[in-house]
Amino acid sequence: MFGSNKNKSKTVEDESIKDKSKFVVVGFTVMVFSFLVFVISEIYTSLQLSNQSNLISGTASVQEESDAIVLEMAKVGKEVNRAEYNYAKEIMNFMSPTEFQNFKNSISGMANEFNVQINSLNEVDGDRLGKVYAVNYIEYQFLITFENLTFLKNKIAETNFKLNIIEETIKRENPNSNKVIAEGKIGVYVFPGKEKLLKDKAKIIEKFQKEEEKLAEKAKAKAEKENN
Repeated sequence: MFGSNKNKSKTVEDESIKDKSKFVVVGFTVMVFSFLVFVISEIYTSLQLSNQSNLISGTASVQEESDAIVLEMAKVGKEVNRAEYNYAKEIMNFMSPTEFQNFKNSISGMANEFNVQINSLNEVDGDRLGKVYAVNYIEYQFLITFENLTFLKNKIAETNFKLNIIEETIKRENPNSNKVIAEGKIGVYVFPGKEKLLKDKAKIIEKFQKEEEKLAEKAKAKAEKENN
């Protein structure tokens, strides 16, 4: 009987050890699995951080390139506006058809100022300059003293517009006269689209005129300072 009890005790002890070994194996497996999960998560996190860093770096590069493009476009835009302003300034030296008629009519007033007798003053056929510009002509014949003729031509030249006195001939009225007969043509540069162009470019013209005024004021102040 006693022998039988001992065997049973051993059997129970062996099963207990077996159960403990299972626990150790399971625990070790869980530890290994946890370690693998930790390593994988660290690698994933590292990759994500690296990707984010590259993304941020790439975004910064794209932003810099975009800023550079916008800046370059602004520079180009300003240069285009500057070119348009310079073109508008040049057009200001041309007469519109209305200004041409006003100029032609003003010659009579200038002639009276210098005691000029107008024998003829007529608009004649002009010449085309390209597709949009023209030179309009005014033929004249004046009876005038040579001195006053010089004054009259100087007065005409004071205009801000482009014009030339061409094909002029001067001869004495008669051997006993102190007056001369002056015949010739006044050529005036005309741009029919002037009024519309200046209206369309009014903002650009105003902007650059203000800039030029400021620069002129600075230059004047600097010159005055140097002179003092």
